[in-house]
Amino acid sequence: MAVLETEALVLRTYNLAEADKIVVCLTRASGLIRAVAKGSRRLRNRFGAALEPFTVLNLTCYQKEHQELISLRQVEILESHFSLLADAEVLTGLAYMGDLLIDFSPPYQRNEKLFRMVKACLGAVAASPADLNAVIRYFEVWLLKLEGFLPDLNVCGECHRSLGDGEAVYLTSDLVLRCTSCSRGKGSPLSALVHSQLRATQRVSPAVFAAEYRSVSTKAKKEMSDLTRRLIGRVLEREPRVKL
Repeated sequence: MAVLETEALVLRTYNLAEADKIVVCLTRASGLIRAVAKGSRRLRNRFGAALEPFTVLNLTCYQKEHQELISLRQVEILESHFSLLADAEVLTGLAYMGDLLIDFSPPYQRNEKLFRMVKACLGAVAASPADLNAVIRYFEVWLLKLEGFLPDLNVCGECHRSLGDGEAVYLTSDLVLRCTSCSRGKGSPLSALVHSQLRATQRVSPAVFAAEYRSVSTKAKKEMSDLTRRLIGRVLEREPRVKL
């Protein structure tokens, strides 16, 4: 029986039988896991409030060979975000992020950069809930990038020439960015401001990006939102289950 001890972020829980829960977590050491927390639905249980969504834990699990579900044994709360769950809009936004992580992340595949990015986004929302939408845009772009689905933002996908700031670029039907010459008039034009914002996500933290995003026009924000949703829908081949 293998022992797993790691930092983890609770994404979702499901009821199991009469007294148990299945806990879906993104972990630092093993990526996405599903664990059974036995007795966690009883009034008196050893897990307490530690299994609330978006709680950061240090957890210990036991896994038997060839068994998909692992057994959750011990938990220690490292960061709680209970206050955020009282805000319906924030709760929906975090649920949307958690749902995408479950859809995009292969089970038991370590991704240190993904874990750190998600923690940083959660911290940015906790520090400034009003910046939720900006943090979600940052999260979407980085999730697509880390899972290999984000178009190259810096070079033309056809001629591989570097794309300069303010240069007209086009997103083609195959979701690749191309310069004016290579697009041949085909594809959707991407505004210079949105292209710049997309590139900014690669250079700064989510908190810094959110602060800068406050001054972006409503039109540009909608354009960026439409673009990230289009990219995500193309990957999932459907709309996200959680609607914002």
